[in-house]
Amino acid sequence: MHKTLKLKSAKFLDFIDLTDEVEALVKTNRVKNGLVMVYSKHTTGAIRINEKEKGLVKDFRHFVTKLVPPDHYYHHNDLTERTENLVCEPGASDCLNGHSHILHLLMGATSETLSVIDGKLILGTWQRIFFIELDTGRPREVLIKIMSD
Repeated sequence: MHKTLKLKSAKFLDFIDLTDEVEALVKTNRVKNGLVMVYSKHTTGAIRINEKEKGLVKDFRHFVTKLVPPDHYYHHNDLTERTENLVCEPGASDCLNGHSHILHLLMGATSETLSVIDGKLILGTWQRIFFIELDTGRPREVLIKIMSD
């Protein structure tokens, strides 16, 4: 069983909590034991498990913009050099997202897989499942795939 969630991120490094929707899908489908995979269908959107705490999100945003600055030169953004996977014209700023792709590669963040045991999604005390926007706000899709015994 699976479901595709339709999301709308607001901005760069927007954290969208998916935990309640994943838990509801497990409950609705009466999953006793199995695995749940939460998968981002985007190369500039990440799935991560972490604590839901405003200070942590601020710290992450601060650290990330220093580690992978959006205004740095990226070959991916140089539309006079780049010839592959072009979807916009030279000068279009919405394609200047080299930092978003680099960040995704560093995070290793396409999916997370979680266990379901005795009908309960297994998460630690403070753990939540997030979609993290690594580019500008836009419509996004996240696949939730349940594999049950």
